[in-house]
Amino acid sequence: MTGRSGGLPVGVRIAALTSVVLLALLGVAGMLAYQRFGLALRNEFDGRLVQRARTAIRVQGTAGVRGVILNEVGKPYGSESAEVEMQLLSANGAVVAATAGLSGVEGLVKGGSLVRVASGVPVHGDITIDGTKYRFAGVPVGDDDGHILATAASIEDVSRAENALLEVSIPLIVVAGVAAIFGGVIIARLSLAPLREFVSQADAIGSLDLSQRLPTSRWADEVGRLGATLNSMLQRLDTALRRERQLTAEVGHELRTPLAIIRAEAELLQELIADEGPSASLKSILEEVDRTTRAVDDILLLARADASAGLDRSEFVDIGDLARTVVERFSALAAGQDVSLTSSGEGQVMGDPRLIERALTNLVDNALRHSPNGGTVEIEVGQQEAGAVLTVRDSGPGAPDSALETMFDRYTRAGPRTGAAGLGLSIVAAVARSHDGSVQARNRPKGGLEITVEFHGATGEGGDHLERQ
Repeated sequence: MTGRSGGLPVGVRIAALTSVVLLALLGVAGMLAYQRFGLALRNEFDGRLVQRARTAIRVQGTAGVRGVILNEVGKPYGSESAEVEMQLLSANGAVVAATAGLSGVEGLVKGGSLVRVASGVPVHGDITIDGTKYRFAGVPVGDDDGHILATAASIEDVSRAENALLEVSIPLIVVAGVAAIFGGVIIARLSLAPLREFVSQADAIGSLDLSQRLPTSRWADEVGRLGATLNSMLQRLDTALRRERQLTAEVGHELRTPLAIIRAEAELLQELIADEGPSASLKSILEEVDRTTRAVDDILLLARADASAGLDRSEFVDIGDLARTVVERFSALAAGQDVSLTSSGEGQVMGDPRLIERALTNLVDNALRHSPNGGTVEIEVGQQEAGAVLTVRDSGPGAPDSALETMFDRYTRAGPRTGAAGLGLSIVAAVARSHDGSVQARNRPKGGLEITVEFHGATGEGGDHLERQ
């Protein structure tokens, strides 16, 4: 059963198991009640049959029992009003005489019951004669020949009482079974409520912010211990992540100075060397230094974003003007790729212009790198009540649908849309978050990728801001 139900949710399995157990208990209880009821009725009936046989033996004497059966068939004894059939048996169970109702019927007492009767213990049993159910009792007559007197009477009334009990109890068991199913569902929901709360709290914990903790139970039960264990794990992960961030920031700062020195020395050598060959090599060195510097700056920016550092400044930013500036800066590159680069619209927001320009630059650089010759890159700026919105569209191959949600994670590359280190779009997302905004990507119906960034103002989570690099 475990293998078959392994794919079902835990709540469904708990509800099903609880319902099955409750239904089984109800079934067993109903069966026991039915058996006890029938046994009680038969015990009372057995007592009357034994009493009737003994009365016959006492009134007529051991010698007159046969005459009673042969000559007084069906007549009641004493206060007994129900018709009772009789059968006189020999010690080996052969029929000596019988009333009309038992005529032609083999001995009621047989087999091992003969030994019990011979020892003086009455025996009882059920028998069906011509479709009618009878209950019989056998007692020893007490004569020298070891005769047995069996009395029998119809138990149709007992059967009707048992059937009536079934007619009443079966609907009750069905109703109780339905209630058991609902009870199982309720038990499962109550049992899993702390786990559902864990899931909700865990979903709210970001991959880069592990400061939150799961709620723990006051009781030292399994759920409480699970919460404590998970919180301990989160604490260890948070400590490790903080150390990683600190190391990243320190390494980035340490790299800035030697990179600046290398660039300065390379520029000095380039001015002193007139030979075209070495000068070209120095130019290549300067380009690689600039690329490495930008990568270090990106890492530092993300490190500060993780630490929720404050902005150096927050001022009124004209995003439309920034878009036109970026278009002018990339115009030569776009023309060299035969890509049409345009901007339109106006929008203003309070924020850091250097950060917003950097996000826009990363978006345009990403769009140009993935737009084919003869393609287009469009920048559209708009104003909203909550702030400004920036949209960049390209005519490239787009991105796999499965990568649209993760392409803004750092060090992530969405299929064919590769970047230098997978940091460009993650910086866009960090800048958007620092301005209480959001970023979203979608594939255009006619091809290409569309990235929309909303800026709601540089307030950040918890009132903190991202420092401009």
